[in-house]
Amino acid sequence: MKERIKSLMKPYVFMKDLRRVFSFVLPFIMRRWKAYMVILLLLGVDICLTIAFAKFYGDITDTAIHGGYQQILAFIPYGALIILINIASSFSYTYFNTIATNAVKMDIQNHFFHHILRLPAADASNLHSGELMSHFSNDIHGVDGVIGSNLISLFRLPIIYIVVFVYLVKINLTLCLVSLIIAPIAALSGVVFRLLLRKNVRRIHHVVGKINSLLNETFHGFNVIRSFTLEKKQYKKFVNQNQELLQLELKNVKLQSWYNTGGQIIGSITLVLNLSIGALFVSKGMITVGALLTFLNLVNHLFYPITGMASLWAGFQRSVAALERVLNVLEKPADFQELPSFSPSRAFVDSITFQNVTFSYVENKKVLEQFNLTIPAGKVVALVGPSGAGKSTLLNLLQGFYKPQMGEIKIAGKPIHEYSASELRSSIAHVPQETFLFAGTIRENLMIARPHVTGKEMVEAAINANIHGFILSMPKGYDTEIGENGIKLSGGQKQRMAIARAILKDAPILLLDEATSALDGETEYRVKKALDELMKGRTTIVIAHRLSTIQNADVIMVMNNGRIVQSGTHEELIRQTGLYKKLNITSFHPKRARALSLVSKS
Repeated sequence: MKERIKSLMKPYVFMKDLRRVFSFVLPFIMRRWKAYMVILLLLGVDICLTIAFAKFYGDITDTAIHGGYQQILAFIPYGALIILINIASSFSYTYFNTIATNAVKMDIQNHFFHHILRLPAADASNLHSGELMSHFSNDIHGVDGVIGSNLISLFRLPIIYIVVFVYLVKINLTLCLVSLIIAPIAALSGVVFRLLLRKNVRRIHHVVGKINSLLNETFHGFNVIRSFTLEKKQYKKFVNQNQELLQLELKNVKLQSWYNTGGQIIGSITLVLNLSIGALFVSKGMITVGALLTFLNLVNHLFYPITGMASLWAGFQRSVAALERVLNVLEKPADFQELPSFSPSRAFVDSITFQNVTFSYVENKKVLEQFNLTIPAGKVVALVGPSGAGKSTLLNLLQGFYKPQMGEIKIAGKPIHEYSASELRSSIAHVPQETFLFAGTIRENLMIARPHVTGKEMVEAAINANIHGFILSMPKGYDTEIGENGIKLSGGQKQRMAIARAILKDAPILLLDEATSALDGETEYRVKKALDELMKGRTTIVIAHRLSTIQNADVIMVMNNGRIVQSGTHEELIRQTGLYKKLNITSFHPKRARALSLVSKS
């Protein structure tokens, strides 16, 4: 029963939720303490103005009843001063509240982006890009409820309540007690509605995240959607999710409307009671008309801190729900403290060693187990084998993207975890199997290889990668925009761009993962010559399915099921009966390979 109650109450907010959120935002608020100090000062001014205006309202009424023309004129400068101070206070409050709120949101966004860039690859790969975009576009922008004016209202509303209560007691204790009788009803309704709001707001944020994920997948998968005629299916899914969001938003509005309506009803009942009893007191001479008007003007401030919590709490609900989603990411441990940046690499003079390495992406499914491999310094080592053998995993581990569950990886006899991320990755040039290019120009994509790349170096790298001629044929040459992920380029052109970047990086370790897979035969031959030059004096690991590209490697390692099953030169391996010979037949004689397959099946 106890567990059942806990599960039912889980969607609602509790003090621990607020403590978790406030402990996170407090350091960001303290950075902007000057703006918050001004807001707190203006809070005091606002409270004084509230009392001053109510007193002015009552005093001028009594003067109008009992005094004369001159006495009324004497109040005009007093009223004008209140108005001027109120205008200046309102302007300043809005200005400094905007500064505080937007600055805190900016700081949180910077912190969040900084943390994402430092996440381990295993955690980063589990985060959906649509969800991440939702965190930036919705969740962080939804923190207004716990910063700025809403945060100040935590102090403002109780202080107003106390000050007004003391002042009203001085006017008439009986009227004040009548007003307080209704206060528990307002408080109870607030508790009920804020719990309902909390549950609904969490569902809203969940649906918004789903919509962003769907949009992100759609925009990145246009070709697949069109190829498989999924347009109607994607549209229906989008419409259904939007409809679900609309229903939740309408429910949210209904809850707030009911709460606000209840507050208005309570306020109206209070006004009628106080007006009736107050009129009776005036008729008996117990209070003046001005005192009654002052009381009626201020009595709403006994309920405003309670009924005003509707909008305040609604903002809290949205912000707490939004920040909880952000905190779920921020609480994932970072891979390193400082963001890596390019640092000039030194030439490694020793081998690369994988020593008893065991690794798995998911539990109980090992990709590598007790894996051992030594790559001599300055040599070209090729890794071949069927898909899923663990070849690309080795490159990921070597660059520190993932950490092995057991064993060590060493460069120059030193475990790679003892190198900083900047030092390790600046010393490695990687041409991945799937090339990623940034939106922007060709020049900008080549210049990411290392800082201060000269125009001459860029042209030489492009010539060696056999892409210089294509670049010059473009309307703006090296300043041509290539679109998101190089959408305006073919697969082969993107791959040659990646090779040019690796040449420009000029790192002592070179990793080539199917670096020529998207090239035609003639282009592959030309690029291979450039790569052969690039490999000289570098420790190189080459992954290839087309064995023609790695025949000149110093050593060929044949992998299968996370283990090395053969090793040697091409000439040595081709004479052996084993996996390499089968792969060679498949690579050079696909028709013969199909025939052998049919014979083996029969």
